[in-house]
Amino acid sequence: MKRALLVLLMFLAYCPGALSNTTRKQQSIIAQWTAKSICKMGVNEFYSIDEDKIAALFEKQTSMKYKDIPMEPSDSERNRITSQLTGYILSVCPDQMEIYKNR
Repeated sequence: MKRALLVLLMFLAYCPGALSNTTRKQQSIIAQWTAKSICKMGVNEFYSIDEDKIAALFEKQTSMKYKDIPMEPSDSERNRITSQLTGYILSVCPDQMEIYKNR
């Protein structure tokens, strides 16, 4: 039993993405769609849209369902999505970055 627990702890420590609910491709889709939407609309307008409209836009513009977006992402999911999202915003619409950071 102790050995199984040790193996599980090592697995979690060295493979944190293994228990992610979303694939890397899905995380990339989420990040890119969010960043493109923010650059198109602006941070304040994007975050003022009601959830039903966001869900409809997301599903219309991506290959994913809105319910597939993790509401409580793992640290690795959050880090990967945030890194891609901020990288896109910085390169495409850097004027929105300060507003995004202060959200």
